[in-house]
Amino acid sequence: MNILLAGLGSIGTRHLQNIIGLGYTNIAVVSSKKVLPAAFAGCKLYHEIDEALNAAAFDAAFICTPTALHTGQLIKILRHKIRLIYLEKPVSDSLHQIKEARNLASLYKSKIITGFDLHFDPGMIKLKEMLQQKIIGRIISVNAFVGQYLPLWRPYEDHRKGMSAKKETGGGVMLDLIHEFDYLYRLFGNVETVACNIINSGELEIETEECAGVLLRFENGISGLVHLDYWQQQLKRFAIITGTEGTITWNLAEKSVELITKKETTVFSYNNFDRNNRFVHAVKSFLEEKDGALFSSFEDGVKSLEIVLAAKLAAEKNCLVKPADLVHDVSFAAQ
Repeated sequence: MNILLAGLGSIGTRHLQNIIGLGYTNIAVVSSKKVLPAAFAGCKLYHEIDEALNAAAFDAAFICTPTALHTGQLIKILRHKIRLIYLEKPVSDSLHQIKEARNLASLYKSKIITGFDLHFDPGMIKLKEMLQQKIIGRIISVNAFVGQYLPLWRPYEDHRKGMSAKKETGGGVMLDLIHEFDYLYRLFGNVETVACNIINSGELEIETEECAGVLLRFENGISGLVHLDYWQQQLKRFAIITGTEGTITWNLAEKSVELITKKETTVFSYNNFDRNNRFVHAVKSFLEEKDGALFSSFEDGVKSLEIVLAAKLAAEKNCLVKPADLVHDVSFAAQ
């Protein structure tokens, strides 16, 4: 299998290490680096994606570049009719090129998945199973919280100069931590309306939002509250789902899922789980075309992007926004 990987930042490096670890050898890498690290010496290096696409035919491609480049590179890959495409989350920072990508993908048997690795977390899998079993009755509300101190994300770079800090590269806490909007959509369905408050204190010296509080109303009536920030000194990531018969709390940082009902309290713990295993599982399943139910499709990825863009618009205009209406707001979708 010939594999193309574009982007050698933190996630691109992780994926490449795992691809090699799985035994794949015919790999081309698109990166601005002058030479590849010694661990990747067996890979072919290109500095532009067009150069790589014109030089060889590929069976699969990974897009791991800054968010703002995603759909442009996806379109180029689709024009070369590569069948398997792993598009890192988020799909993009706008809806500007989504229609063109859809049209190109429909011209052949393409398979695009959006890289939400949290789907492969044992706790998230357990949470979904519990909800499907209706253990806590009818769902009333969900509170999702995520925070991590931005200067510690990528110790090898100045956080003020990285992708997260800049609007032009698609940074900001809501796009960076779009996992929350993805899994809430995955678990509870379409979002009807969004309200949002965005904070940038200036203390981190970045131009993107560093904290956001988002209020969601799902089409099924469930109320959602999402908090995202770049400030937690230790990673905090959890969700509390409240139902008529009990509560489920998934805690990624503590690797546990707690169920509390009128009759019992039980805890599912996966303390020995290595975080990288979920990335390995995702990459292996993608390349072998297995575990399809665990993946987000391209359209799923667009849904979570629409929620984020609706939240940004709601904060800007200080009003409720319907994600479904964004496709008609061309001026915002193209920003």
